[in-house]
Amino acid sequence: MKKEKYFKKILFFLLCVLVIFFSLVFISIRKSAEFFSILEQEVLNLIKDPQEKISFLMKDLSFPWKELSLKPEKELPAASLVKLPLLAVAFKAVDEGKICLDDLVIIERKDVTGGSGIIKGKKLPLKLTFAKLCELSITYSDNTATNKIIDILGFDYINTGFKELELNHTSLKRKMMNFSKRRKGIDNYTSASDIAFLLEKIYRKRIIGKETSETMLRFLKRQTVADRIPKYLPKEIIVAHKTGLEKSVVHDAGIVFSPRGNYIICVLTKGIKDYRKAKKIIAEMSNLTYNLYQNR
Repeated sequence: MKKEKYFKKILFFLLCVLVIFFSLVFISIRKSAEFFSILEQEVLNLIKDPQEKISFLMKDLSFPWKELSLKPEKELPAASLVKLPLLAVAFKAVDEGKICLDDLVIIERKDVTGGSGIIKGKKLPLKLTFAKLCELSITYSDNTATNKIIDILGFDYINTGFKELELNHTSLKRKMMNFSKRRKGIDNYTSASDIAFLLEKIYRKRIIGKETSETMLRFLKRQTVADRIPKYLPKEIIVAHKTGLEKSVVHDAGIVFSPRGNYIICVLTKGIKDYRKAKKIIAEMSNLTYNLYQNR
């Protein structure tokens, strides 16, 4: 009889625990639905001109099924954002033995490319390791480093690598700053969904291996451009991200490490004539996402 009473108490206790657990889950789901509903409306409020194409994706990394997206698979000119998937392919080449990270690469005057980067200001010829080229292509968005990586790997290998990494909306057709090809309609493309997919793989340390993923994440955290996703966020918040900027094309995509959990945010824009306005829209989307995320 005593055993039966004891069993009933245990059963009652477990039932109470289950009720509390599912109640908390229900409350969490409801709050999450409210959060994404508010975020979606706020994002839509920022998009007023139909000529301005904006692709947006926000994904919770604690609960991966929670995400908000607007045209995430839309292929847009990649600008320097293509350097992130290119970095993944570069490390894939290292893993396959095509090149070693400590291989020395000579940068000569003919290799120097305009636009962003610090190599163009160095005394030439310059010897750098392949690892350093990869780092500079991300942290300083260095065009010379990026074009040298393209020379080493080749367009065919790179585009095949994108497909093997399941980046189905990403392609590389021209080098950085090759605007003559761009004017002919030959461009590099990517999508918010591809970049978010890649960022999540990096975050979960599933790009080639743990060490490679950690190296890529470290490069992204050292990004020197902070006028978009991080702009309005508290200074202590770490953002691992990559930007992109060309005429009528402004992007930023990254991982935000916040007190209430980490999340991915990708904002790709095209057709906003004033790049300052585009940067401001991305910064505002990032800020409202962060604020709503902390108060959900």
